[in-house]
Amino acid sequence: EATDKKSDSKFLKSLKGDYSEEVEAKLPLLLAPVKENASNLESALGNLLQLEKKTRLAADAPSTQKLAEAIIDVCIDCKEWKTLNNHIAILCKRRAQLRKVISTVVQRAMSAIDKTPNLETKINLIETLRTVSAGKLMVELERARLTKMLSKIREDEGKADEACTILHEVQVETIGSMELKEKAEFLLEQIRLCVETKKWVRASIVAKKVNTEKLGEKGYEDLKYRFYELMIKYYEHERAFFDTCKCYHAIYMTKNSSKKVEEAKEALKSAVLYLVLSPFDSEVSDMIYRYKMMHNELQSLPMARNLVELFTTQELIPWPLADDEFKTTAKFSALGYEADFQKSVVQHNIRVLAKYYSRIKSDRLAFLLGLPDQKTEQYLSEMVQSKQLHARIDRPAQIVTFARKKTANEVVDEWSSDVSKLLGLVEKTCHLINKEMMVAKIKSKKK
Repeated sequence: EATDKKSDSKFLKSLKGDYSEEVEAKLPLLLAPVKENASNLESALGNLLQLEKKTRLAADAPSTQKLAEAIIDVCIDCKEWKTLNNHIAILCKRRAQLRKVISTVVQRAMSAIDKTPNLETKINLIETLRTVSAGKLMVELERARLTKMLSKIREDEGKADEACTILHEVQVETIGSMELKEKAEFLLEQIRLCVETKKWVRASIVAKKVNTEKLGEKGYEDLKYRFYELMIKYYEHERAFFDTCKCYHAIYMTKNSSKKVEEAKEALKSAVLYLVLSPFDSEVSDMIYRYKMMHNELQSLPMARNLVELFTTQELIPWPLADDEFKTTAKFSALGYEADFQKSVVQHNIRVLAKYYSRIKSDRLAFLLGLPDQKTEQYLSEMVQSKQLHARIDRPAQIVTFARKKTANEVVDEWSSDVSKLLGLVEKTCHLINKEMMVAKIKSKKK
């Protein structure tokens, strides 16, 4: 039985083709002339390719890999870079070439990139490897790394637009063999180039591919910080103040957890500044009241603490700010957002007035806001349009109405509620009268 199994295995090997012994014997002999004289390289390569054809057609993967490695190595040792590029293309494009051999050729040639004598040779080798690896899943990871190298070279040459275009050829999210951390770094590099070349739409598309939950895990702190720094630049360009605030808040949480106190304070301060500039809604309101509860953190940030107090107190904020000891207005002017800060103050004041007045004269409203009538109407219109406020302006009568007109059902419900309260009070009064009468009767009987 044992002899039968051995004979069967030999038979299977003969069908598939096993040239390992022949390759082991011939390979040193074929390479020996090149070691003696580099001018024998062409004839040696021709002999190696003939033997490679034999092993390839017999589907002998290990032997073919060994020969492919020998061809690549001998070209590198002889520093024949053009010959190397040609033979990389020949080996990868040969008929019925094995997948493992293509992977071996690309990986082996990549190890020689740093050995190239000049930049032109390096670029030619990278381009050759990118060409032969295009559309081949088994070397998609290597092609992505080669593309990143080429992009970096173009950027160093001052061709940022070309570098950005080259790097975006790779859809990195589809590469399954790439580690998550490397994938995140690749995406951040794409975003960085988009931001530098001012391709804002593409930057936002790539940013959506980044898994922010994964960045929150341990070991990804640097990547998380880099990502939010890039997104701050994007959101500042788009004037998306609340999104900028959330980015600074995320940086604050990262730095605070890593005990980088000063950097965390700066991030928190910036988060408050951009929060104040954000268009008011329920989410902004919730965030600013959360900051109000952070007494200890804001204690060492007087400007941020003062801003939170101003915008959470239901009182009018004078414009320009009276006794601006923290130079808040100057800070916003330095950022280029003084007009936006004034707008936030005015809108806060209008919301406060809407809580205290159901109707108010237009000139009185303008006086309280410290604005001309036209500006007051403009701010009111913007707030109504963005649904921050309900208001109606009666221009002939010069009256602004903040109270919403009630529907018939609301009026009936309110009337019903008032009647119920009235009946409750009448019933309670009757009960008290009866109680007093009973007490008076008992006192009179005692007498």
